[in-house]
Amino acid sequence: MTILQLLLNSLFLSILSFSALAFSATEYCPKEFEVVEREKGDGWSLQKKTLPKLLCTNRFEGENFKIVYATEDEAIAFDNPNPSLIKKAANVYYHLMIARQFWIEEIKSEYVSTLDQITVRIDITNAFSNVRHFKNAEQEKNYNNAWSIPEGQSPRFAREKLKWGKEIWFSPMKKIEARKAIKSEGNNPVHNGLEMVKEPIYEYNKNALIYSGLGFIATPTIYSSTILESTIQRLATIAIIFGLTEATRYMDKWFIEKWYYIDSALVPDIIYHEFSHIAMSDSMKTIHSVPVIEGMADYFAACITKRKHVYDKLKKISTNQYKDLESEQRYHPFLEGEWNATSDFTLSLLWLGKLEFEKINEERKIKKMSPIADFNQIVFEAHKKLSESSDIMNDLTGSLLDVCSEKCSSKRMGMNTLNVVFEKKGFN
Repeated sequence: MTILQLLLNSLFLSILSFSALAFSATEYCPKEFEVVEREKGDGWSLQKKTLPKLLCTNRFEGENFKIVYATEDEAIAFDNPNPSLIKKAANVYYHLMIARQFWIEEIKSEYVSTLDQITVRIDITNAFSNVRHFKNAEQEKNYNNAWSIPEGQSPRFAREKLKWGKEIWFSPMKKIEARKAIKSEGNNPVHNGLEMVKEPIYEYNKNALIYSGLGFIATPTIYSSTILESTIQRLATIAIIFGLTEATRYMDKWFIEKWYYIDSALVPDIIYHEFSHIAMSDSMKTIHSVPVIEGMADYFAACITKRKHVYDKLKKISTNQYKDLESEQRYHPFLEGEWNATSDFTLSLLWLGKLEFEKINEERKIKKMSPIADFNQIVFEAHKKLSESSDIMNDLTGSLLDVCSEKCSSKRMGMNTLNVVFEKKGFN
């Protein structure tokens, strides 16, 4: 055999070997793993489910998601010696694929269907840095949380040139004695309720005092004793409402579990929520935690879970407080603050809209009329008109009305329905 033949044979074998490797990297090899499925209340169970679209690499890497440990780059191997890590990786992959399927098949999001592979980090304690990707571990440690991270790159002046795509991070669980660690800032239902009624009570009594004073000036002899008694009562009411509002600011720890912990990578609702942030990141940046952004992500997570209470605690996994889809909370400017990003007001506002549209659509179906609109589509299209600085009162409500004006088959009925929803939720 000549040297030329040997070289050609060697080249042919190399091409075959390379082709085999390329094929193994693109062929799907679905595999079964145990994942968390919610049950009634705070119950859950591990159930065997097939993870679809896994690449044939024996790792938690698929066409759409790559699950890695902390700050590493390589996907977690199926034979990783840490069983807890395997469980989290499988659970996150499985529920992310459910979320992606929902956004593509139910919401018809072209943006989601064209997203590049997303890196998902399990048990990462680093904080995010928009100039170097990860903050140094000694600067800040994170537990009991999850984040959606925007794509980015290091600045031009940086020595080490870094670039990353969209990512989702799940920090590890850490048991914290919450009642000792919490800094009470008035994030409790009693304080929030008083904040909402404080202003109207104050205005009512202030105006009453003004009118009484004018009456006393006009006829002082007639009103003197009555005015004094009424004034004392109204001043006492104002003092009490302001005093109670300030006192309840320090009651946060009364409304939380003694221990606080969340293994966010094992909670399906949280996984759906984080992917919803990614799905809306074409217009709404993922690093801002504000009521509109969080509430819309809550809404789509709730559409996937189909549970009245989302984020409800799970035994030994989470002590998280649930959000109520049917909360009767009414609008107050207090809800616009960043500190109320975790409120369920925006979620309940959108959910009420969904129920009202479904009710009318069902009535029209009986009459053999076309539906007004799919409310999920109204919310989806509305997000394109919003940004991280949008508020509830003007921007969210306005974008919903604008979309209905463009998309509702009966513009008048659709916009009237939205206005009824806004009125029920306390908008003037």
